[in-house]
Amino acid sequence: MSQEAPHHHPPPFDVPSVEEMSALLPQYKFEKLAAYGGMGAVFKARQESLDRPVAIKILPPEFGAEKDFADRFKSEARAMAKLNHTHIVGVYDFGITTSGHLYLVMEWVQGHTLHEIIHKGSLPVRKAANLAMQLCDALAYAHNHKILHRDIKPGNIMVNEDDQVKVADFGLARPITGEAEENPYGTPDYVAPEILGKGAVDQRADIFAAGVVLYEMLTGRVPQQPRRSVTEFAPLSPRWDELIDKATHPEPERRIQNAHDFRASILMLVNQSAQAAAVSVVEVVEDGHKVKTALQPLHLVLIGTAVVVIGIVLGAMFKGEPERVKQKKKVVADTRQVPDEPENKPRKPNVEGNDSMTEPVVVLPAPEPEKKAPEQPAINMAAATPVPAPTPMPAPAPAPVPVPETPLEAILKLEERDAELAQLVSAFGDEWSANGEIDAAPEIQELAGKYIPALQRSLNGLMPEQRDHILSEISHVANREPLNEPEASWPSVLNNLRKTYEAQLAVIQSTADAAAQKMRAAQCELVLAKAKERAAAGKVEAAKRAEAVAAELAKLRAVPSLKALKQNVADGAVLGAPPTSPASVR
Repeated sequence: MSQEAPHHHPPPFDVPSVEEMSALLPQYKFEKLAAYGGMGAVFKARQESLDRPVAIKILPPEFGAEKDFADRFKSEARAMAKLNHTHIVGVYDFGITTSGHLYLVMEWVQGHTLHEIIHKGSLPVRKAANLAMQLCDALAYAHNHKILHRDIKPGNIMVNEDDQVKVADFGLARPITGEAEENPYGTPDYVAPEILGKGAVDQRADIFAAGVVLYEMLTGRVPQQPRRSVTEFAPLSPRWDELIDKATHPEPERRIQNAHDFRASILMLVNQSAQAAAVSVVEVVEDGHKVKTALQPLHLVLIGTAVVVIGIVLGAMFKGEPERVKQKKKVVADTRQVPDEPENKPRKPNVEGNDSMTEPVVVLPAPEPEKKAPEQPAINMAAATPVPAPTPMPAPAPAPVPVPETPLEAILKLEERDAELAQLVSAFGDEWSANGEIDAAPEIQELAGKYIPALQRSLNGLMPEQRDHILSEISHVANREPLNEPEASWPSVLNNLRKTYEAQLAVIQSTADAAAQKMRAAQCELVLAKAKERAAAGKVEAAKRAEAVAAELAKLRAVPSLKALKQNVADGAVLGAPPTSPASVR
C-alpha cells in the first residue's frame, strides 16, 4: 500500500480517527490518515521520543481476532524488522491495540510510488535501469535473509525525493522454504507461473515480478501475451527484450536465478549502451580525419602546378635581357681578336676556368646612333597562366510538391495544425467527465465498499486455506486489480459473494457503456459535420483532418482527449491496424 495514496471513496472498514489513534497509541503523535485499502490503513505520525516521522499501518479488528493470523503477522513483522537495508522500508515496532487492531510502525517515505512515476510520464532508460538495480539490491538482501516478498509491483515500491528505492508492504512476505504454494497470492500481472500453478516457490518468483516491473518502466504498461517488444515503445536495444525474457521465463530453472545476477545483467547492458554511444562518436571523428588526409595529395598537385606556371612566366620575362644589353653596347675585342670580326659576334667562352684574368676591356665609343633593337613581343600574363573553365551554375531545384498528411500525422500534430479541432476534442473530454452516467468509478467504489466488509465478516470460523482465498479477494478488490478465477477449494460464502458482486458490477458497467456509446456517437457526428462544412468551403486538407479525428474518436474506448487520441492512433500504427473509414462512424 502506498504511504501517500489518494483516497476518493470511503474506507472499506471503520478506520479510527486521528484522535482515536492518538488515544490507542499515545507514544505517537498522529498527524493524518495517509492512505487506506481493503487490507488496512496507513497514518502519518511522529515518534516523539526520537522526534522522527513514522508510518503506522493498522489492520481491521477482524484480523486481530484470528489467533492464527495474528501469530503469523507477528512472525512476519519480526522477520521484516531484521531487514535493515537502504532500499527496504524499515520496521520499527509492531503490536496490537486495545481495540484489536494489529499495527506496524515503519519508516516514513516522503515521495511517490513507482506506479505513480511510471504513469506520470515516460522514464529515461538510465533512470529506469538505476531504479531496477536498487530493487535488485533490496531483493538480494531480503533473499539472503531468507525472506520472500511475494508481491513485488510498482505500487509497493516507493521512490523518495532523492530517487532512492524503498521496497514496502511485506504483508505477503514469508520465509523462503522452496515448498509448494498452497494458495496463490500476489497481483496477477506480476505473479510468477509457479505461484499460480501451486508449485515450489523460492526467490525466483520475486525475480519474475522484478522483470515485469522493469518492462513496465521501459514501456509504460504491463506486458500482455504475446509480449510486445520494448523497441515498439522506445528507441532501445533489443538486448533489453533478451534480458526481460530471461528474468520472466515461465520455467524457473531457465530464469535468472538470483537478484545479484539480475542486477549485474542490467549494469552490463547499461555499460554496453554507453560504450556503443562512445564508439559511434569516435568513428565520426576518425572519419573526419580520413577526409582531411584524402585531400592532401590534391593540395600538393595544385601547389606544384602553380609553381610550374609561375616559373614559366618569369623565365619568359627575363629570357631576352642579355641580347638587349649586347645591342646597346659595343664590345672591343682584345689583341687576339680578329679586327673585321663582327662586333656583335659573341665571344667564345674561356673553357679553361679562370675567365676573370682575360676579361676584355670595354671602351665606351663616341655617341652614335644606336641600332634599334628588335621589339620583343609583349608577354600576355593571362595567356601564360592557365585559367580554369567556368563552372556551369546548377539549375535551380524544382519546388517540392507538398505531400498530403496521413491520418497518423494529422492526429499526432493536431495542436500545431488545427487548433479548432484540438479545442473541440478537449471540450469533448470535459463533457464526458461531467456526465454522471458514463463515469462508473464512484458506483464501482461504492460497491467495493460493501463487498470488502462482507468478505471480512465471512472470515470467522474458516480454515486457514479458505481464509487465505478471502484475504486474496479483499486485496484484489481494494487495489482495483483483476480478480482470481474461482477455484474448487473456495469456501461457499466466497462463491456466493463473488456472484452477487459480479452481477451488480455488470449492471453498473452496462449502464455506463450505453451512455458512453451514445455520447461518443454524438461527438463523432459533430466532427463529421465540421468536415462537411470545411469541404463545402474548399478546404480539402482541413476536411480530411476532421474525418481522421472522427474515425479515431469512434475507435476510442477512453475519455476523449488529445493524449488518448495520440496513444490510440500510435498503437494502431504499431499493430498495423487498417484505418477506419469515416463513413463507419455515422
